[in-house]
Amino acid sequence: MARLPGAAVRAIVRQLTFDGAILARGFWLYIWEIVAPDGRTLHYIGKTGDKASSVCQSPFNRLTNHLGGNKHSNALTRYLGQMKLHPETCNFRFHAYGPLFEEKSHKSHGELCDATSALEKGLADAMTQAGYAVINKVHCRTDLDAAAFVAVRTAFATHFDKLSSGKSAATTREFVASATTRHGGHR
Repeated sequence: MARLPGAAVRAIVRQLTFDGAILARGFWLYIWEIVAPDGRTLHYIGKTGDKASSVCQSPFNRLTNHLGGNKHSNALTRYLGQMKLHPETCNFRFHAYGPLFEEKSHKSHGELCDATSALEKGLADAMTQAGYAVINKVHCRTDLDAAAFVAVRTAFATHFDKLSSGKSAATTREFVASATTRHGGHR
C-alpha cells in the first residue's frame, strides 16, 4: 500500500469482518458505500460477471480488485482518484446480493450477464432517483425484468431505506416504466 505524501506512519490493529458466503462465484450485485474524509457518503454500484469470460468471480474478488493496482479492474479506485480521494483515507462498507441464478441454468452465460447488467442499471438508477450520491454510470440496453428487480430493490432497501421510501418511484412498476420511457424502451 502506498503511503500518502507527508503521512506519518502509525501502526495500529485494523479489523475486517465478512460473511464467507461472499466467496461464492456467480452473478451478484453490489453497492459500495464510501465515506470520504470530508464526511460525504458516496456509492458505487456494480456486478460480478462479464461476457469476456465464461466464469464469474466472487464479490470478494471484485472487492479486492476494485481497490487493487490493476487499471483494468480497479474502477472504484479510478473514480475516487478523479474526485481527488485516496482510498486509504476513506471508510468503506460493501453490500453484496446474490448469487442471482442457479448454477445450472437453462440460459447461456451471456444471457445471464445481460440480465444481471439490466438489474445493475436498475439498481444504479433507483439509488440515484432515491437521492443517493452514485459516482458511476451504469449502461445497459437489455430490458429490466421487473419481477427480479422487486427482489433486488427489496433486499438493498433493508440497508438503504430511501429505496423503499423518499424520492424514488412509489413502486417498482412505476420505476421500470419511467426508466423504459427515458431510455427509448431499453435499459
